[in-house]
Amino acid sequence: MTELYDRAKLLGEVWSEPVQLVAPRYGLSDVGLKKLCARLQIATPPRGYWAKVKAGKRVPPRSKLREYTGHPGYLYRPAGQPTLQAQAAEAVDSRLQHVLSFEQQPENQIVIPERMTIWHPVVAAAREALARPIIDQRGMPQTRGHGLNISVSAALKSRALRVADTLLKALEKRGYAVQQGKHQVEVVMFGDALRLRLYEPSLRSDYLPSAAQLAEKAKGGWSYRPKWQFTPSGRLQVMADDGYGGKITDSDRHSVEQQLNKLIGLMATRAVGFLVRNEHQAIEDAERQRVRAIALERKRRQDAEKQRLAKLEVDAQNWRRAQAIREYLNALEQTAERHELSAEQLELLHWGREKADWLDPLKPATFDLLDDVVQAPS
Repeated sequence: MTELYDRAKLLGEVWSEPVQLVAPRYGLSDVGLKKLCARLQIATPPRGYWAKVKAGKRVPPRSKLREYTGHPGYLYRPAGQPTLQAQAAEAVDSRLQHVLSFEQQPENQIVIPERMTIWHPVVAAAREALARPIIDQRGMPQTRGHGLNISVSAALKSRALRVADTLLKALEKRGYAVQQGKHQVEVVMFGDALRLRLYEPSLRSDYLPSAAQLAEKAKGGWSYRPKWQFTPSGRLQVMADDGYGGKITDSDRHSVEQQLNKLIGLMATRAVGFLVRNEHQAIEDAERQRVRAIALERKRRQDAEKQRLAKLEVDAQNWRRAQAIREYLNALEQTAERHELSAEQLELLHWGREKADWLDPLKPATFDLLDDVVQAPS
């Protein structure tokens, strides 16, 4: 539901407390709140106002609320924008909290073994792919096909494989499925499939031609030269969904090996976020269906009432028509009493009273030629 800003309330708040205390109630910074007050034509205390109040010095009187003459759209609060307090008060989903607590416990710390005796099948396939890799535009070896995506220099290949093997086994031990996705290996967490990738960033610099290329150029020859040259950084990254589902990177303080539990927590945060969103969507859809069902049932009852009323009106009209026919026939019969009724008049009285009875809804229903639906063949 669209909500308007209460200008009088906001004026009272900013003149009763510093904007730093009022701003979080509106999901804004103190600068953002001052901009909002400016748009709403609400005067805020001048610089140094609260310092003077604290020191007991004289301060200018509180500004009065002026009549609003700005753009009408500024008066509406953004829909669906929670305040910072509401965000802080929102509890972490219990399923995610369980994962985060589990990954923070020292006994659950993931440790990479010194030697691998049995490789995970996905990692074994990646080892074979890296034996005959494709070379990306940076000149870096990369796995081919739809398996585990690894793009690292030869110096990091062994380490990346051991990290991948340990991570996948730890994920499966925790009950998450590792599967072959449509384009890449995926980890299914809380119903969400996250793509894994191991990557080594490169350092880019201007391309430096070789001595042979320089000599060829001096002779007037031509050879292709790329604009950039790339040097492996030596730092490993492990990411899910290209980093949107979580990413860990070698740093001066922590290696990737020390952050595997953190990565699982980040992946779970994204997966549970999608799960909660889908659950909320399902609840909203069910509520919409419930409201729709109620509306449809009310519409059905309304239509039935309309049909019943229409039939009642038709019956009333037919009853009036029957009464009018009978009154007419009685008058005709009384007029003709002075004279002997002819056979044609007698037949009209008999036929007319039958039609009046046929029209009258208060009389027992009888079949009549008028009830028959006659369709002439084409």
